[in-house]
Amino acid sequence: MRRLLVFALLAARSAAAQDLPMVNAPAAACDNLKGLRLPDVRFTEVADVRDSVQRSDNVRVPHCRVAGIVGKGAAFVVMLPNRWNQRLLMGGNGGFAGTIVRGVFTASDQGYVTVSTNTGHEETPGGGARWALNDLERQLDYGHVAVHRVVEVAKVLSRNFYGSEPKFSYFRGCSNGGRQGLMEAQRYPADFDGIIAGAPSAHFTRTGASFMKNLKALFPDPSYFDKPILTQASLDLLSGRVLAACDLLDGVKDGILDDPRECRFSLSSIKACPKNLPAADCLTSAQRSAIAAIYAPAQDGGTVVYPGQPFGGEAGGWPDWITGRDTTLMREIGMPNAQAMFATEGAKYFIFGDSTWDYSRYRGSIVRDAKRMSNIADADNPDLTAFAARKGKLILWHGWADPALNPLATIEYYDKVMTRDPRATEHVRLFMAPGVLHCGGGEGPSTASWLPAVVDWVERSRAPEQVVATKLDESRKVIRSRPLCAYPRRAVYAGKGSTDEAANFVCKAP
Repeated sequence: MRRLLVFALLAARSAAAQDLPMVNAPAAACDNLKGLRLPDVRFTEVADVRDSVQRSDNVRVPHCRVAGIVGKGAAFVVMLPNRWNQRLLMGGNGGFAGTIVRGVFTASDQGYVTVSTNTGHEETPGGGARWALNDLERQLDYGHVAVHRVVEVAKVLSRNFYGSEPKFSYFRGCSNGGRQGLMEAQRYPADFDGIIAGAPSAHFTRTGASFMKNLKALFPDPSYFDKPILTQASLDLLSGRVLAACDLLDGVKDGILDDPRECRFSLSSIKACPKNLPAADCLTSAQRSAIAAIYAPAQDGGTVVYPGQPFGGEAGGWPDWITGRDTTLMREIGMPNAQAMFATEGAKYFIFGDSTWDYSRYRGSIVRDAKRMSNIADADNPDLTAFAARKGKLILWHGWADPALNPLATIEYYDKVMTRDPRATEHVRLFMAPGVLHCGGGEGPSTASWLPAVVDWVERSRAPEQVVATKLDESRKVIRSRPLCAYPRRAVYAGKGSTDEAANFVCKAP
């Protein structure tokens, strides 16, 4: 019965998106856009796509596809379906952006006007940032300007295509896309009614300081990028010991830490390798020091500027992001892992404007030297007064096992919002996803219906208390589901039934 209630709730929230009547675009509406002129906007394509053979970008319904450039180089694509649900959805960009995020366009099949931008530049090989070298306009576009300008264009296109602007506008993004969502709520509170910000890189420059800390600990000499200190065997050992010590703290043995802050694992419980020679059942002194550095917070002048990595996800998430094995990055831009790439590319092209800058010789303060970039890209302002005044709604979510962007930093931001405004839960909710890596994946369920949840909150004032997440196998079959609870509550096993079914968990305060 409880399972039926859970899925009935999900169905009701999905149905909420159908309350507005559908609007049909007038005949020849797409052709009429060809004569539209907007300041500092150049249209490169206006196409009336009706034939299924011609349809692209995952949009199956008849629509008008508009592409163009805002300013110096902020490319965009807007999809205007012929039958419109009177809503707009914009998709955010990961990493250093540089591409149109085409995944958002599938929502046009449900009637959304959908929009995406490359934020002012074309992606460089490996996702680097050479495009930002001494180019303030591109840096500003990436930081916050392009998303704002492009959604304004999309709204004008809607008005000229349908005869009215969207009644409700939404934004969805993760990682840098999560940062973009927070930036919109903080700087441009009138742009969106509802925002979904997953694993946000809100502390853009302080995150860079953390990446640099890990890079120096793991690869003090760049010439050894192809010889990582921490091997997969050492990470498997570490992960297994962490789970052995802490997996059952939540009462369920499932390979997931529900809240890593409760774990009291000690590195000293893993024996030292005899004669300091690497083996599968021990740690060398170098490996132990490297692991301790990853778990330790980043400091600047004796002040903690970014939290240390929580326990969990060591074997599955650390190699690509922290410890090294990503041969694609090695081949394209000579970096051993994603943190190394973001740290060095960001320092070279955003902070110092020097393509020859070398982290191994740097002895300064990234936080101090990045002041200018902090003003452009940091999205950690807890003042959401203007966004709340418009009745905007913000959903934050983060995976507890994220090796890329620290979940503790997102909790820190949320706590600051709540400290500033104790009633902030009326417009901000945070959901922590146990066992989930960066923006998805991992042992925990990470596929959740965030868009129906925020639509229901904005349009029907139904604040989300929990959102059911699922984990899928390769055939897209659900193999595990759990409720993600509005923080600080968490999902607790009710004591009966399968621990892989959400219906057998309840949300409780810690």
